[in-house]
Amino acid sequence: MPPDDLASPGSVLGRADLHIHSSTGDGLNTVEEILEHAERHTDLDLIAITDHDEIDGALEAERMASQRGYRCQVIPGTEITTRHGHVLALWVHERFAALRTLEETVEAVRAAGGLCIVPHPLSWLTLSVGRRRLLQVQTRPERHLHFDGLEVFNPTFAGRVACQRAVQLNRRVLGLAETGGSDAHSCALIGTGVTRFPGHSAGDLRAALLARQTTGSGTYWTTADHLGGAAEQLGRAWFVHPYRKLARAVGEGRRD
Repeated sequence: MPPDDLASPGSVLGRADLHIHSSTGDGLNTVEEILEHAERHTDLDLIAITDHDEIDGALEAERMASQRGYRCQVIPGTEITTRHGHVLALWVHERFAALRTLEETVEAVRAAGGLCIVPHPLSWLTLSVGRRRLLQVQTRPERHLHFDGLEVFNPTFAGRVACQRAVQLNRRVLGLAETGGSDAHSCALIGTGVTRFPGHSAGDLRAALLARQTTGSGTYWTTADHLGGAAEQLGRAWFVHPYRKLARAVGEGRRD
């Protein structure tokens, strides 16, 4: 759990949105649009592009932010689909196979130098890691197979339905670093969920996660927020993005 003085008056805390989707996946905005919005219209220090089972958008964002000297920096990431729910992999530069077990996924991310965060835990409205699987992973003797953080604030309906249960489970049992992320699929919602941490750099955030010195907070979405761009986003999620992944898989199969 975060120390009591983490959010004390006068403390210097950075702000990061660790859960954002781009048009490389099923989001509505390009990487460039996301970076420009974060730079000019938010006070975020860091963002993470975490498209479903994709890495190209995150890598493009990392390169672009560095080349243009943006104030708001990028942590490359991806939201991996496992057999038991989604996992956010941060500080990674490769794509990971979908539909593995949680343990296999965590081990692969660790081997790549990344950290593992559980997004929208316990939620029954989206593909989420449940209580039993969380406890199974966190009680394994192999320390390298453990999660690094739990997304205790996700402003979507899917996150909201299980938020309090996730917080209680974490503070009473799991003791993971607490994070917040917007799960935004459009620029307007970036920053509605944030992770607060001592410092401002990516290195500061990683150290804070490992030391469990982070907090998650934000503003829940309204019905209008959910409906804005909903038809286009669902079309991308149900048709465009799956077609891209199928075409890529076929192409990779032919090369093999």
